Amino acid sequence: MDESTALTPRQRDILDAIANSAPDGSPLEVVIDLDGPLDADGLRRSVEQAAATFDALRTTLVPVPGFRTPRQVVGAVPAVAWTETDAGTATPLDPATGRVFRAQLSRQGAESATLTLAVSPLVCDRGGLVRLVAAIADLHTGGTPAAGIGLARFTAWREELDASDDAAHGRAYWAGLGLESLIDPRLPGPTPVIPGAGTATRSIPPQTAAGLASLGRPVDAVLQAAWWLLIARITGEEAFRGLWVNDPRRDYDMLADGIGAFEDTLPLALSLPGDETVDGLLARVASMMDAHRDAQEQRPDGILSPDTVAFTLTEAPEAIATGSLCWKPRGWPAPRPVGTLTLAVTMTGGLPLGITLHADPARIASAAVEALADQYLAALAALPGHRTSRVADLPLLAERDLRCHAALAGPEPAAAPTIPALLSNLAASRPDAPALQDGARRWSYGELDEVVGRLARHLHRDGVGPGQRVALVLPRSAELVIALHAVMRAGGAYVPVDPDWPEARRTAVIAAAAPCRVLESADLAALLAQPAPDAALPVATPLDAAYVLFTSGSTGTPKGVVIGQGQLASYVAAAGAALDLGTCRRFALTSTVAADLGNTTLFGVLAAAGCLVVADEATMTDGAAFARFIADEAIDCVKIVPSHLAALIDTPAPVLPGTLILGGESTGRPLLQAIRAAAPRCRIFNHYGPTETTVGVMVHALPPAGPLPERLPLDRVLAGSRVLLLDPAGRPVPIGAVGELVIGGPQVARGYLGRPDDPAFRADPERDGERLYRTGDLARLLPDGGLQLVGRADDQLKVRGFRVQPAEIEAAILSLPGVAQAAVKVWGEGRLIGYAIPSAGSVLDPAALREELRRRLPDAMVPAELLPLDRLPRLGNGKIDRVALPETARSTAGMDEAAAPLETLIAGLFAGLLERDRVGMAENLFDLGGHSLLVIKLVSRLRKRLGVEVPPGIVFDHPTPAGLARALRAGETEPGQLDRAAA
Repeated sequence: MDESTALTPRQRDILDAIANSAPDGSPLEVVIDLDGPLDADGLRRSVEQAAATFDALRTTLVPVPGFRTPRQVVGAVPAVAWTETDAGTATPLDPATGRVFRAQLSRQGAESATLTLAVSPLVCDRGGLVRLVAAIADLHTGGTPAAGIGLARFTAWREELDASDDAAHGRAYWAGLGLESLIDPRLPGPTPVIPGAGTATRSIPPQTAAGLASLGRPVDAVLQAAWWLLIARITGEEAFRGLWVNDPRRDYDMLADGIGAFEDTLPLALSLPGDETVDGLLARVASMMDAHRDAQEQRPDGILSPDTVAFTLTEAPEAIATGSLCWKPRGWPAPRPVGTLTLAVTMTGGLPLGITLHADPARIASAAVEALADQYLAALAALPGHRTSRVADLPLLAERDLRCHAALAGPEPAAAPTIPALLSNLAASRPDAPALQDGARRWSYGELDEVVGRLARHLHRDGVGPGQRVALVLPRSAELVIALHAVMRAGGAYVPVDPDWPEARRTAVIAAAAPCRVLESADLAALLAQPAPDAALPVATPLDAAYVLFTSGSTGTPKGVVIGQGQLASYVAAAGAALDLGTCRRFALTSTVAADLGNTTLFGVLAAAGCLVVADEATMTDGAAFARFIADEAIDCVKIVPSHLAALIDTPAPVLPGTLILGGESTGRPLLQAIRAAAPRCRIFNHYGPTETTVGVMVHALPPAGPLPERLPLDRVLAGSRVLLLDPAGRPVPIGAVGELVIGGPQVARGYLGRPDDPAFRADPERDGERLYRTGDLARLLPDGGLQLVGRADDQLKVRGFRVQPAEIEAAILSLPGVAQAAVKVWGEGRLIGYAIPSAGSVLDPAALREELRRRLPDAMVPAELLPLDRLPRLGNGKIDRVALPETARSTAGMDEAAAPLETLIAGLFAGLLERDRVGMAENLFDLGGHSLLVIKLVSRLRKRLGVEVPPGIVFDHPTPAGLARALRAGETEPGQLDRAAA
C-alpha cells in the first residue's frame, strides 16, 4: 500500500457531507446509452482495466493516529463492483473499504443497453467522470488512454504546496477578502407552495456566443460577470458572497487528463456597484478569477452554506464511436455543492453552448428558475452593445418579464353611476330590500334613501354643495352612514373625523379640511328631528369631490386625500366584479371610516344591493362577541386588517363569514391556516391599494383548496387601473427584482388638499388626461404573474451595510411556532428589535425563537432582541403604530404590595400590556394609551387566570385596576373567590 496523503479542503467538505447525509456526499453518476453489438464480457474487462489504471478508483480512506481526519491511500487491487440487471441491485459505495467505483449494465435488446457508472465524490469529480467514460471507451477498443496525473500525486502536490513558504501568501489573500463580513444573496421569493422541477435549461444562440467572444475578455470571465450582475440586480444587493466551482484541469496542463477529485469551490467576495461600467466589471471579474486561480490551493475551509449561489462551467456530453458501438452519455451530474442555486454553463470549443440552472426545488419556485434562465440569456445578448453603459442600465427583461408587466393592467372599465345615483336607483328598484342595520334598528333602501335625502336638503339649505366639505365627527354607526351619504347627496364632500382620535389630531384635521360645517352626534339628531326643507338637490357629477380622507400616521402633518365621485364610482364597480361581491347579501362595517379600509363594504354593499350591518366597538374587541355577531347577523362579507382578524379568531370557537377581504397588511400562512381550520369554505381575498388610489387597485382570490402560500400575493388589477413596477430610473424591473409600485387609471385621486403640485402625483405619459401616483410601496414581480409586496421604500433599513426589508423579517418571525403576530423596528444605529405576540395558549421563549431565526435568516437580518408582547400598538386604521413599539422589555415589578391579589393581578396585566414598569390602582387604562384591541388580550388573560366570564364592556366601564376589581367581585359566587384565583 502506498504512502498516505491528506485530504484536500474539498474532500473534507465532501466527507462532512457524507457524514451528514447531505446531497454533496452522494455518488456521482452518469448513464451511457450503448447502441450497437455489445460484448458484455469485454465491457466488464474494460471497466476493471480502468479501475486498475487510475489510482483514484483504487483509493481507500483510512484513519491514521495523530490526524483528525482520515488519510487516503492507493491500493494495489481495484475494488470495482460490476453488476448486470439480472445480477441484483447496485452495490453501495464505501470509501472506508475501498469501494469507490461501480458499474451496472442493463440490456434493452440485442444491440441496445445502458451502462451506469458511479464514483464516490471523494475520489472523482465531474471532470474526472468525463475522462473516465472516454478512457473506458478507449480501453474497449484496445487503446491506451492517457493516465495524466493521478489522485495520489495531486493530493501529495497539494500537501506540499500547503507546507511551502508561498502558502502564507495564499492564506493571506483569502483572509484579505473579508468573506466573513458578507452574506449570501437573498434570492427572490415566493417559496414554492409545492416543490417543482429544480432545473431550467436553455441553449445559447450562436450569435450571442460570438458576441461574447468579441468583447476581448476571457469568455469564462464574461459568463461569470453576467451571472453575478443578474444576481445583484434581482436581490438588490451590491455586495455579497458567491461560489465558483472551478476545475483546475483548465488551469494546469499537468491535470488536463487526470481522473480524480480535483474540482474545488472557491469563495467570491463580490462587489457590483450599479454605477460601474459593464466593461469595468468584466475587467475586474477577469482579474479576480486570475487571482483566485493563483491562490486556489490555499482556499479556506468552512466556506459552504445552504444559501450558496454558485457558478461553474461544464463540458458538453459528446458521443464516442468505438467501431460499431456508439457511446452516448445522457448528461453529466449536477454541480456540487448543492446550494440554493447554481448556474452551469456548458462549453464546447471554448464557447458557451447552453446553460442549466440547478436550484433547490423546496426553496425556489420552478417558474422563478425559468425566469432567471431567460434573464441570463437577455443579459448575455445585451453585453456587447452596452460595454460603456452602467451596470444598473444593462437590459435584463426577457419575453416572460414583458408579459408579466403587461398583465398588470386591468380590463377596460364599464360606465359606473355615482354613489348618490346608485343609492337612489336601488331605492327605486328595491324599496323594501334591507339596506342598513345597526343593532335592532333597520332601514330598507326606500327608508334609507328618504332619510338621506331629508338630511341632504337640510345640509344644502345650510350651504353644503359642490366644492364644500363637511367634517363628520361621529362614531361608527348607522347615523354616520346616513350622514356621509347625505353630504354627497347635497353635492359636498365628507371628511371623516374619528371621535376617538386624540384632541390634537381632531383639531389638526378639522383645521386642515376647512369645512363649511362640523357635524357631531347632537347636531345630526337635531337636524333629523326637524322637517326637511323643500329644496332641489344638485346631481352629483364624476368631477365632484366625494370625500377627503386624511392619511393616518403617528407623526407629521396629516395630508388630505381628495377622492372624486368618479374615482369612487370606478372603484365600487371594479371591486364589486373583482371580489365577486354580487354573491354576498349581508356586509359588515367593522372599521373606522376615517381610513378607507372599510369603504370596500361601506360602498361595495350598494354594488351588490345588499344590507350593511354596523358592528359596534364591543363586537370588534372581543373574539367571542365577534363570532356571535357573524353568526347571529348571518354576515357573509367582512373587510378587515389581518392582524385584527388574527386577534379576534384567537378564541375557542371562531366563526367567520363566507367572504373575507383582507387588506392593510401582509397576510401570512399562520392566519390562513387558522381561517381554513375555522371555515374551510370561506372565500379569502387579498386586497391592496393606497388611499390615494381610492381604496384598492389589486386583488388576489385564494383558491378554496390546495396548499397555502407563505404570504398572499396580488395578481388581478381592477378594471381601468394600471400598475407599474419601476426601478429608481423609472424602468420596469425584471421578475424577482424589487421595484416601486406606481399606479395609474381612473381611481387615482385628485391629489392632496391644498397641495396641487405634490410630487407624488404626475402626469401619465402614456394616457392623456390621467395621472400616476408613486406609492412608496415596494414589490417583486412574480414569475407566474402578479406581484408580492415586500415593504416600503421609506421602511427599508441598512443593517451592517446590508439592505433589509422589515416585512421579510416579520414574515420569518410570524412563521415561528406559537407566534400569532409580529413586527420589527430599528433602534439607534441599525439595532433591530423584533416583537412577537403569542397565539392562544402559547408561551414564547425568545432565545429559542431567535435561534430558529438564525436558521432561516442571514445574520444581518436576525433581530438583536425578540420581545414578546401581549399586543401590538395600533393606529386608528388598525395598522401597527411602529413609533409606539417599545425599545426594551418592560418590568412589571413595583406594584403596590398592600393591594389585594386581584388588584395586583389586574395592575400587572395593565402594565404588561402597556409596556410600563407599573400602573397605579387608580390609573385609567385608556388615559395611559390603552386601545380597544388591547382589551381583547386583557379580557382573554383575565378569563384564563380567573376562570370566569369577563365581558369586554366591563373594562370600558371600569378602566382602573381598583374599579375593575370591584366590578368583578360584584359577580363572585362566593366571597374571596377571585382573590384566591389571582393569588
